[in-house]
Amino acid sequence: MISKIICVSRTAAENTIGWDNWAVISINEPGNSNGEVKLQRGWYAISRVNFHDTDLSQLSDESHILLDNMHALEIVDFAHAVAPHVEGIMVHCKAGISRSPAVAKWIAETFIVPFNHNYGSYNKFVYNQLVAAAKVRSRRPNNG
Repeated sequence: MISKIICVSRTAAENTIGWDNWAVISINEPGNSNGEVKLQRGWYAISRVNFHDTDLSQLSDESHILLDNMHALEIVDFAHAVAPHVEGIMVHCKAGISRSPAVAKWIAETFIVPFNHNYGSYNKFVYNQLVAAAKVRSRRPNNG
């Protein structure tokens, strides 16, 4: 059962050897010139999502892609699917400062895993999207 959560930068994620008892949520920048994150082999499971580090109040044009309900639900479902089988989940984004801590905070609260809940730089929009997606998931028959 999941007991640990870490959030890291893209560089740290790419340089980490895969742990077969950990899963990864890989958050990439849409249209990133560096391409898809190159994670090493060996992870229990990987979920890849693409969205910008922004929210509705900061959205300046249509070129930014927000975390939408469908992708938030994918993250929620992934976390619930792997939680019984892994020791931890590593979440990464470009810098490991905003998006990945938002996901990590939601996971920590959901699965009662240690996390610095005083950390205030997480992306509140992303966190709130995950909270809303978890409510949708809980109303589905068999939570699946």
